[in-house]
Amino acid sequence: MNKINNKIINKNTIAAVVLNGESYKSQIQGDIIIAVDGGYDKTHYADVFVGDKDSVKLEITCNEQILLNVEKDATDCEVAIDYLIEKGVKNINFYGVLGGRIDHILTNLAVMAKCVKNGVKVTAYCNDCDIYMISDNLQINVTKNSIISLSPFTDKVHIISLEGVKWELFDKTIYKDSSLTLSNIADKNKIRLIVDFGIVMVIVNK
Repeated sequence: MNKINNKIINKNTIAAVVLNGESYKSQIQGDIIIAVDGGYDKTHYADVFVGDKDSVKLEITCNEQILLNVEKDATDCEVAIDYLIEKGVKNINFYGVLGGRIDHILTNLAVMAKCVKNGVKVTAYCNDCDIYMISDNLQINVTKNSIISLSPFTDKVHIISLEGVKWELFDKTIYKDSSLTLSNIADKNKIRLIVDFGIVMVIVNK
């Protein structure tokens, strides 16, 4: 039986991974809080701290700390999700993915895709949008008329169906180098997406 900070991990456990990007204006949601380096300054509390301490300013008081060298072959974020995958976590909410350097943002999104490849459901909650990384099914409530964009994260993605938007898709292959699925519009309060090949990033703008 896997535990993090004496909390038992099961298939419904949600881990919140807080990165050193934008400060999230709403409440961070998770059964377990993982602070990734400067992300600790945004939570003031975490079950686990992961990082090399090159951007954290507060004194760290976590019971469990995974301290890393500044020079390493993986980001603090990737080390954190590898830790969670090893512990058997199947649901991760990301915070602080956006904001800061573009190379950091792209790498954060790549780490989310790595989670999906390992059977982990992931969502990034941001101030201006929510980001879902999907390789199977997605059904979420949205605000009508919100802008919905799909961005393939693999070279191509086969969509069985996308419903609840102005321009619905059925049995459609979309490609990484195409802007076809940018800026769709939700015409209902719920969207449904079914994918059977590839990984696609779904961005719901607020």
